Amino acid sequence: MAPSAMASKTATIDVEAALKQLQAELAAVKQDFTARLAALEAHLAPVPAEEPITPELLVVIAAAVTSFLGVKVKIRSVHHMPTPNTWAQSGRAIVQASHNLKR
Repeated sequence: MAPSAMASKTATIDVEAALKQLQAELAAVKQDFTARLAALEAHLAPVPAEEPITPELLVVIAAAVTSFLGVKVKIRSVHHMPTPNTWAQSGRAIVQASHNLKR
């Protein structure tokens, strides 16, 4: 066998060995990640079910807004908002506070 062919075969074997080692390490990392994820999910609290929006609640909301604004209001749509992100909520409060409202 020629020296260049032998060197090529040795390089191929080295690459295959390195690839097998990387695959084994990846499998170990995947297994560790799966176990850690399962442990984290076990500690999470179950998400509470959303309470339905009843017609009585809509009437109360409409009455409160009507009394606040002094004008009869009509509720066109209602939906649950996701749990607020405190950073986003703080940012909205700053923007709303910066407006110059005439009263």
